[in-house]
Amino acid sequence: MPQVGLGLWKMPKDVCADAVVNAVDAGYRLFDSASDYGNEQYTGEGLKRVLESGKVKRSDLFVVSKLWNTFHHPDHVKLAVKKSL
Repeated sequence: MPQVGLGLWKMPKDVCADAVVNAVDAGYRLFDSASDYGNEQYTGEGLKRVLESGKVKRSDLFVVSKLWNTFHHPDHVKLAVKKSL
């Protein structure tokens, strides 16, 4: 796992996908996100573009998310994880 990654906290939705693509081009392979950041969908869009381009394989990438504190109750975990995925 890479020691340095692109943190996506406060990354605006309108630039997030492009930032992910540019980060892969610059050598980043680790992406740190969370559902509370509000940009996981756009992170995924950027990663999809990168993978479809053939620049890297999925096995080359590390994507980190977090289970937000308000979803720690056992009844909420599965839904939160599905939303992030």
